[in-house]
Amino acid sequence: MRWLLKLYPRTWRERYEDEMVTLLEEHKVTPATVFDLLLGAFDANLNYNGFTEGLSYMLNRVRSGIVMFFCSFMLYGIGWSLLQRLNDPIPDFQLINTIHPELGIIHSAILIVGFISFLAFLIGGLPIFFISVKRAYRERKQNVLSPFWAALSCLLLFAILTVILVTWHPQVHIYAILLGYLFLAALLLVVGTVAVSLVVARTEFKLSELKFVYIPEIIILFGMVVSVVLSMILIARITANAPQLFVTQDVSSTMFTIGIILMSIGTIFAVIGLNRGTIEQIDQFIH
Repeated sequence: MRWLLKLYPRTWRERYEDEMVTLLEEHKVTPATVFDLLLGAFDANLNYNGFTEGLSYMLNRVRSGIVMFFCSFMLYGIGWSLLQRLNDPIPDFQLINTIHPELGIIHSAILIVGFISFLAFLIGGLPIFFISVKRAYRERKQNVLSPFWAALSCLLLFAILTVILVTWHPQVHIYAILLGYLFLAALLLVVGTVAVSLVVARTEFKLSELKFVYIPEIIILFGMVVSVVLSMILIARITANAPQLFVTQDVSSTMFTIGIILMSIGTIFAVIGLNRGTIEQIDQFIH
């Protein structure tokens, strides 16, 4: 595993490589170890400045954790969106729901929990994003403003594509058009997520500003965990009682399986992001 340490900055390796090699030789290396080393390399390249004991490093860990949490929520959101197709066609779902009402209750609960998480995401994320852009304008930081304009462009393009798809009703090649829309939407989502992450990652925040995000993150993570559990229960109930719901107009059970996998992976990474330098760790460091 020594080759993984080459991914770390030179200044980090000069200070910690020998100690880390010794530690790896004394312990069993697992996939979790490899993942943690890769994540640590990403964090070190983003934030390490040679003074890891300083408050600035702790603040950078919280900031990188926020970026990771944001990306994780985007991944979760894709999976959550896929699960919402379970009630399509609606008449078929309503018919099954009269026989098994628990399916409709669980599906509605997943929808509500997802919206609550999204609302908490806006409450916690928009102020941070606004602070980043405002500070970049004041300090004329083009390395922050450039990804901001890229993110805004992705949002506008997505809105335009959606309006075109809703208002235009072609008579032929509807699936090709839909697949094209989904591909472009996914591309815009990836570019927009990277752009927003760069905006936040390149902004110097104060401790008071980062503290505001912690409670919304807890609410979001709770909603993510609950919705993943409910989704698994829903899929299990449908498999046992109404497997015909897995075959809709244009999808199959594979899509819903992928949805749960994406939600689960997003939730796992969100936990890791939240744990990477929490506010409590900073408070303990200060005192």
